[in-house]
Amino acid sequence: MRISDPLLRGRIARALEDTDSSKILHSIREVPKSAEVISNEIGVPLSSIYRKLAVLRGAGLIFAKSFEITPEGKRQELLLSAVTEVKLIVSGENLEIELMPTSENATRAWLKLFSGSSTLGKQQGDSAGTPPH
Repeated sequence: MRISDPLLRGRIARALEDTDSSKILHSIREVPKSAEVISNEIGVPLSSIYRKLAVLRGAGLIFAKSFEITPEGKRQELLLSAVTEVKLIVSGENLEIELMPTSENATRAWLKLFSGSSTLGKQQGDSAGTPPH
């Protein structure tokens, strides 16, 4: 899925500008986890994790796969990466971003998040611009 909208490209680039964000995406690439589990796993304070998760969510790179109730009775999200790969493509003076969704659920989350906008670009060889299935 190519991202053609410059504002969304900027959001994605800012979301990935530090190594902690990459570690978060890697941590939740295959198994949904809570913010607390992610914090413990990658050794970043929970307050920082929450800030980084908000940025990643705003860029459409993560989504809540499910929820669980903690032993204390609190509801918490189990987060999953929406992408398996992020590619930066430099073509002349243009910079494009190509995302590979993790699943159909991730694609649906993207479409829901960005519906009604022109943020999703056309697939290579796809005139309709629809995400892969």
